[in-house]
Amino acid sequence: MACPSSHRIGNYTIRATRRQARWRQHTRAEGVRQAQEVGSEVSIKAGITVPLALPGLRIVQQRHTVEGELEVTVIGTQTRAPGPQCGRLSAKQHDVRSRRKRDVTLGAFPVTLILRKRRFRCVACARVFTEVDHACGWRRRPTTRLRETLGEPAQSRPVAQVAAAYQVGARLVRACVETVVEQRLRAEGRSLDETSALPTPRYLGIDEFARRKGQRYDTLLCDLEGRRALAVSAGRTQAEVAQLLERLDDPERVEAVSMDMSLTFREAVRLCLPRAQIVADHLHVVRHVGKALARVFRRCAQSTAGRAALRGKRHLFVRRREALAPDEEQARATLAATFPDLAAAWQAKEDLRAWYASASAQTAAAGLDAWVAAVTQAGPDELRRTLSAFTTWREEILAFFAFLPLRLSNGFVEGKNNRTKALMRQAYGYRNRRSLRARILGSDI
Repeated sequence: MACPSSHRIGNYTIRATRRQARWRQHTRAEGVRQAQEVGSEVSIKAGITVPLALPGLRIVQQRHTVEGELEVTVIGTQTRAPGPQCGRLSAKQHDVRSRRKRDVTLGAFPVTLILRKRRFRCVACARVFTEVDHACGWRRRPTTRLRETLGEPAQSRPVAQVAAAYQVGARLVRACVETVVEQRLRAEGRSLDETSALPTPRYLGIDEFARRKGQRYDTLLCDLEGRRALAVSAGRTQAEVAQLLERLDDPERVEAVSMDMSLTFREAVRLCLPRAQIVADHLHVVRHVGKALARVFRRCAQSTAGRAALRGKRHLFVRRREALAPDEEQARATLAATFPDLAAAWQAKEDLRAWYASASAQTAAAGLDAWVAAVTQAGPDELRRTLSAFTTWREEILAFFAFLPLRLSNGFVEGKNNRTKALMRQAYGYRNRRSLRARILGSDI
């Protein structure tokens, strides 16, 4: 006998309290109306109803098992199905077989679908065939929406953590990640296949990251205008990078490629994208000078006078001028008067930053020449040794100002690299490279 306080949630029947039963007396008519709309057989004591939301299916039966699961029996709403060979609609039913499917949870209750799959007999070609399972797909036990529910969080969380939260296997979660990413990439005209063609944006960013430092490296290619990762390819040699760039479907469309000062990347771009302008990332250029400043600081800190005076003061010279508080700026100026080489290196770094902030396409070349001349005349040895890069990469450094006010840089690519390193640390490394690529390409971060 049905319990008088049975409560209906999401087309699934569970027990409720007496107080809820009294409240349901006021919503009796609404419950019956909603039940009729979704084609379910519901008693007049129904309360809150949530649609099944699986197109092409209707509820036949439902029950709350002793294990705490909601078991819902469903069947297709169509009475005819097209034959796979001839395509003609057949209404002659051969038999019905039950298949257990896993669906998304309803609150704290796991949901199991009992799908009544019908087999039809085609009169035209005399063949027996099974109707198409639109809810799960061919030979799939989880529903499509469950796979999406598992795949989305697993792109940024460990697989074991997601599997434990949803009480499923880790292998299923890994497969769901690839399925979700494949669907997203397919909508953009891309694929996880490392040989497929790539859509060509106007501005590209390229960088490398280590899967195992000093041993295995991958190259990351990004669309700077659309702010998305385009491809992840194995290796970082000129031949491997050239093979990656050859996958672009319209190389003539690329206007600029931003990169760090890597000769390998530059030669590969010149070979595959001869019309694209190479832009040296201004953050890497300033960092190149910053490394020389760090060497000057280290030399001064190791001297007799600097051991005590410069202890714990490195941040005063590494930070930007505007990031220093008034008392910190005063302390930096005092130390600069004591260590002139350190003062000259810091001033050169700040002058380079000011040049990037204020120069234009017309004044950039003269400003760079003046900065190089000043460092050559008064800069410390560590800083003068960095000037060879400004000669080798002069054209690419000045190309930054040709794209103002866009300020083309590799900042987005560096952010993707940092996110990738965080993913690898979180998972204690990835042995499955395809799984790592799926997370990089599918992430919007």
